[in-house]
Amino acid sequence: MLRHVERIPVHGYDTDAFGELALPALASYLQEVAGHHATALGCGLDALRPRGLTWVLVRQRVEAPRPIALGEELEIATWPSGLHPLVVTREFTVSGADGQELARASTAWLVLDLTARKPVRPEAVLDAALRPHLEAVAPVPPRLPPPAEGAPSRRFEVRYADIDLNRHVTNTSYLGWALEGVPEASWLAERASAVEVHYLAEARLGDAVRVRTEGGAGERLHAVVREADGRELARLRTRWAPR
Repeated sequence: MLRHVERIPVHGYDTDAFGELALPALASYLQEVAGHHATALGCGLDALRPRGLTWVLVRQRVEAPRPIALGEELEIATWPSGLHPLVVTREFTVSGADGQELARASTAWLVLDLTARKPVRPEAVLDAALRPHLEAVAPVPPRLPPPAEGAPSRRFEVRYADIDLNRHVTNTSYLGWALEGVPEASWLAERASAVEVHYLAEARLGDAVRVRTEGGAGERLHAVVREADGRELARLRTRWAPR
């Protein structure tokens, strides 16, 4: 029960202009499989929301060292890896039909009180049997540096499509905004092969955000900032490989 495996084909609507699985889509696959496993363990959204609670992703690192192509059959494995004072950690591996590992990820989650919009201790939610302490497969750094204040930025408005069940911007929208911040020449020459994200605050419908991006080939830093008050909502580091 502590390890859950699902098989997912890569659909055309999840691939980019180059026929490759986009990083935000891969992150969505991981979240979907994690949700199914949490439900099977008795701590999914169906169990938490009637209690006024929900899961919120606060940190993640996703590594995809080689492109994942349209039509590939993926085997996604996930398992809880640790219970900490305020977060629960979860790991993922993604393999192809031949068993070769294609991607891996580590994540950290809060249990959020939907009324107070404040975290609660996860030990109040998770059964003692679901509290292993295992090594992360893609450790998330405790801190990410920000891009420079004067770094180039791009503006986005929060759409209906960006809002999830928790009535705030879904985590994959932040990643999508960051990837949109690179110049066209870089987008044509490189693909995002890894991302680290720290989610810092909520964005809501009606917000406008600016994404600052700094760096060049190989690595970039990004900050998602709300226009109205200058609040930093997320900080990201993306790594890039030649196409």
